[in-house]
Amino acid sequence: MFKYYVALGIAIVTEIIGTMSLKLSRGFTQFSWTFLSIAVFLIMLYSLSYAMQVVPLSVAYGLWSGAGTVLTAALDVIMFHESFSIGEILGLGLIVGGIVALNWSGEAEEEIDYESLQVEEKMKV
Repeated sequence: MFKYYVALGIAIVTEIIGTMSLKLSRGFTQFSWTFLSIAVFLIMLYSLSYAMQVVPLSVAYGLWSGAGTVLTAALDVIMFHESFSIGEILGLGLIVGGIVALNWSGEAEEEIDYESLQVEEKMKV
């Protein structure tokens, strides 16, 4: 199960790198940043699809999109000197609350061994 959450972590990190490099590509006019964004988005898609083999969809997608949004916004402030409004800060707080709620609801499902279920399903085919 751990390796699927590692893959989810890789998907989150590569999504953030891809989004930052997408901004730096200046509308795909900077080739190196364009290439980097496409490459890491492909890694992100593979990692996310790998994680979703076992991690429940609601948890995987919620963590990926929520953590990616919050961390990208934080890096936007640090790297590009953007500012947050009160509404943006509250919105990001709600996203963090949603991620926490998804993880709490997913704890009950962790008792199920999804990895062995995937193996059993493959054998039935």
